[in-house]
Amino acid sequence: MPAATEALPSESAEPPSTSSDPPSRRPAVPPYTAAWPVVLCVVGLDYLSTLAYQPSIAFGAAGRLAPLVTVLLAAATLFLALPVYWSIAGRSPHGGGSTALLERVVPGWFGKLLVLVLLSFGAVDLVFTRTFSAAAAAEHIAHSPDPTWQAVLESAEQAGNRVWPSLPPAVQARTEGLWTRQLVVTVIVLAIGTAAGLWFFKGYTRGFVRLAVVVVVVYLALTFTVVGSGAVHLWGNPDLLRQWWAEVVQTPPPDPLPQGERGDRSAVGLLAACLPLFPFLALGLSGFELTLMAMPLVRGRPDDDPRHPRGRIRRTRLLLVVAAVTMSLYLLGSTLVTTVLMPPEALVTDGKAKYRALAYLAHGGALADGTPAAAINPAFGLLFGTLYDASTVAILALAGLSFAMTLSSWIPPYLHRLGMEFDWSVRLGLLVWLFTGVKFAVTLYYGADVDAHRGAYLTSVLAVFAFAAVAAGVDVWQRRKGRGRSRWFRPPPLYLLATLAFAGSGVLVAVGRPLGAAMAGAFVAVVLVVSMVSRAWRCTEFRFDGFDFADPGTEAEWKRLAASDFRVLVPVRSGLETLPEKEKEIRTYHRIPAGEPIVFAQAELADPSDFHHRPLLRMTRENGRVVVHITRCASVPHALAAAALDLASAGAVPEVHFGWSAENPVTANLHFVLFGHGNVPWMVQTLIRRATVPENRKPRVIVG
Repeated sequence: MPAATEALPSESAEPPSTSSDPPSRRPAVPPYTAAWPVVLCVVGLDYLSTLAYQPSIAFGAAGRLAPLVTVLLAAATLFLALPVYWSIAGRSPHGGGSTALLERVVPGWFGKLLVLVLLSFGAVDLVFTRTFSAAAAAEHIAHSPDPTWQAVLESAEQAGNRVWPSLPPAVQARTEGLWTRQLVVTVIVLAIGTAAGLWFFKGYTRGFVRLAVVVVVVYLALTFTVVGSGAVHLWGNPDLLRQWWAEVVQTPPPDPLPQGERGDRSAVGLLAACLPLFPFLALGLSGFELTLMAMPLVRGRPDDDPRHPRGRIRRTRLLLVVAAVTMSLYLLGSTLVTTVLMPPEALVTDGKAKYRALAYLAHGGALADGTPAAAINPAFGLLFGTLYDASTVAILALAGLSFAMTLSSWIPPYLHRLGMEFDWSVRLGLLVWLFTGVKFAVTLYYGADVDAHRGAYLTSVLAVFAFAAVAAGVDVWQRRKGRGRSRWFRPPPLYLLATLAFAGSGVLVAVGRPLGAAMAGAFVAVVLVVSMVSRAWRCTEFRFDGFDFADPGTEAEWKRLAASDFRVLVPVRSGLETLPEKEKEIRTYHRIPAGEPIVFAQAELADPSDFHHRPLLRMTRENGRVVVHITRCASVPHALAAAALDLASAGAVPEVHFGWSAENPVTANLHFVLFGHGNVPWMVQTLIRRATVPENRKPRVIVG
């Protein structure tokens, strides 16, 4: 184009606009905020509830090595997960967590694909948090020594056995073997949790937060009593610890260790023995992502900048530190106490201490030397144990509910904003109901077996942490690059180590539990396929949030142009031909008189993977010709159609004149769906025809 470019009055460079973000990205004022210790109780429903089953899982995976592997878990929590989410908290303070940061630091379709995969693993995490927590709660109910609970369960089981023979033969064939106490109790817990979810459908209300505080405080106090009593007993009986250590040094670790590592009991040998077992204890990490998604609930300072609330960020980081330290201490203490004091066979036997080790102690179960746990604390027994079971069931039920409440406001809005969920499905809450149905189907498929759930659950948790480490690492590298420290991609060592640790652990879990990994992979595949189909189906929506103007002069000139009687709008592509050549071609082939004024429009793509866009409009005069420059476009046809409709809102209705394109129609449609520029005339015509404006105000599209 000619170099002589004359700016319209008051034109300036393209400044960052305060309204450039789509409405879905603008931070919303939360309906309710609370002090960070209160929010700690909300996120603690998911994070701290792991204590209900983690000691038994640790022993089942690592045997007498369980306390040492838990040391690795605590180290990963404090020195890998905590720094990653500390960084993300400062960069994504409005509740988006690692998803929002990943979308920002990795633009384009590759970034959207990563976000979709992360959302898919988040969906897996949601479903299996609910089913796993419900199954663990059922373990505490079904195997509680309380005679009242057992009488109720026995009565329900007998009633079911009386009803089952009267069912149709087809139903009997499909339900044979499913009517077990564990499965029935799990389904009841899920049903109650679902009903509570409908009650708290508005999200984190004041009532729900108060309930979370009561449940978490009671549960932590009772757990501290159990673990603290065991720790005091070990302190007074150091021979027990020496005996345990001797067993660790002398006995081989459990599978899946290579044979060559079984005889080495030096510090290096023990580390080599513990490292492969770490991934199978990774459920103790679950909870960090929920903390960041619940970040808008944290009350900041009154003078916080809404776009970068420093007070909320500082308090959320304090919350992360307190949660990580508290959980690490509880995990270490509970695993050491149960591994050293309890009989090994009880920790792996259904109906005794498997998945309920701390409850076993609270009920006064026999220790490894045969003495009752009441010798540790006289309060242990039926009353204390029943109270502990009730608090455990409450926190496990609310753990799944709190996670579901958060993710139901996380996954659907993201998919909808990316164009990957339909408007009607958002209105109906289809994904929420779909997740509800899937959790019951998963429970039936696995028969409410806690161990069977672990593969998919572990895979999703480790995948979410790996993506978070990637997002934090790329963000730090980009900021360093912006300060001129390095032009090459040199990932920060800490985040690289975190990525390798979590991703490698996920691979080990997938190899060790392929069925669970396949289940998680199926979730990912379904979400990807459905999202892409939805995006292709919705690509012809208008998806326009309005124009931003580069300066007041442009806005005034645009309004004047819309009110004038000009008739011809000609889109041009940058770099293909000069404006005089384009004008000559259009006037010749479209038979436009020399005196008819023409306005040229030039649209430039930004990120075509975005769905909604708010383009920036700037007007100039180039050699006497009016040129409308439209930047920040997610789609060229959508920007041109929006400009034509806006100009037709007053004054004369313009015509949009295009040149003919010889591009293959299939290729053009693919370019439009993926890259926002193919088949421009046809799409502009389609968008204008579908616009909700009077027919006499719709511009005509002419292709010649």
